[in-house]
Amino acid sequence: METESLLNHLKGFDAEIFELLQEEIRQQRYTLSLIPTVNAMSPLAAYLEGSLLTNSTIDRCGGRVSAIEELVRARVRELFGSEHAIVRFGSLAAASRVVFLGLLQQGDRVLSFNRRKEEHCAGLNYAFENFGIDPAAQQVDWNAVTELAQRVKPKLIVFSPVSYPRIPNYEKLAEVARAVGAYLWVDIGQSVGLIAAGLLPSPVAHADVVTFPTNDSLHGPDGAVVLCKEAVAGKLDMSVENTGHSALHMNHLAALGIALHEAASPTFKAYGRQVVANAKALAASLEQNGTKLLCGGTDTHLVLAAPAAGVRLVDTAHRLARIGLRVKPDVVPTMTDGTTLDALRLSSLNPTTRALKEEDMAAVGRILAKVLAAVPSDETLETLRQEVAALIVNKPIFSNEWYVDVSADDSTFYDETSAGAVHEHVARARMSTIKKLFRWK
Repeated sequence: METESLLNHLKGFDAEIFELLQEEIRQQRYTLSLIPTVNAMSPLAAYLEGSLLTNSTIDRCGGRVSAIEELVRARVRELFGSEHAIVRFGSLAAASRVVFLGLLQQGDRVLSFNRRKEEHCAGLNYAFENFGIDPAAQQVDWNAVTELAQRVKPKLIVFSPVSYPRIPNYEKLAEVARAVGAYLWVDIGQSVGLIAAGLLPSPVAHADVVTFPTNDSLHGPDGAVVLCKEAVAGKLDMSVENTGHSALHMNHLAALGIALHEAASPTFKAYGRQVVANAKALAASLEQNGTKLLCGGTDTHLVLAAPAAGVRLVDTAHRLARIGLRVKPDVVPTMTDGTTLDALRLSSLNPTTRALKEEDMAAVGRILAKVLAAVPSDETLETLRQEVAALIVNKPIFSNEWYVDVSADDSTFYDETSAGAVHEHVARARMSTIKKLFRWK
């Protein structure tokens, strides 16, 4: 069925779903998300996830099918230098529960940065202890972490830098874990793309387990990957089987495979450099316009912007939504019990995907600073809305600049010409739709 005919059929058959689709397209095109977990999927990955591969699931008895899983696992191991990889997860929550169930017994103690992963433990019984940044210096005090670990004696130490924009000391974390006989699990979150590009240090050599989402900064499908040492691979593989992750659609694995292939390219490394440059430009602009930053700045994609006294973050997020900026308010725990720090978690990932550069991020910083400083009038909000609209009106959802043309690669991942004529026609129609949605020529 031709694309236009299919959309017309959808509109006539299910007007409610069609309108939701249209609204989502409008939101992605005419608002700018600074939320770390929001980013556009690679057009190649989107194509594969929507292809006829969706009609097949992984069958461990079928060599043809398992070859895709093996290819993806090999790409993960090569990209991150890991000993073992598990790629069967549809979400980070599912991957996290597999790690917990594979490594711990009920009642074991867990020392976790910002109490990360506790949200994935519904129905499980572990004793969580928190560690965080020093509330005054707003950096991790590794000596204090060492003392806390020796006092708590955890079975597992969890570190995830999703609310920490500086470079962690993974080697020190591993020393702390070894000293108390604990496993070390690092969830690298939205930093995975910068680590894959070689722009941030990797924890893989130091941690027993590393997890990450496959969307966000990797531009892949929703899902997650677990990397681990061979010493714990058997436990985690058994946990995968025991928790029902025995099947996964081929389209998902193929989409993940091409995203990993893109992440190994020079184009993706250039994207990563721009992500960091944009984050630094945003941070500098916020500071120049009077906004305080947590942790003294950024080394990554992440900027933590603090509101002025008396300005409520939830209200600020609503006001920013009115002017076309989507943000995530956050409460950052610290090393001191009962002391937390309010901040907006701002990411340069999606703006970079949409072709914004340093000067654009500086403009975004000026706009954000005005809303963070005080409660603006309706007239001011309207002026700011127009400024945001002018910034993004001509920006694509996924810039051509970051589209990797793999047609010159001798190792073709997917050869459309080998398909039948009918499939070729459908593939061309689907690619045409993707080009329109992502505004490439």
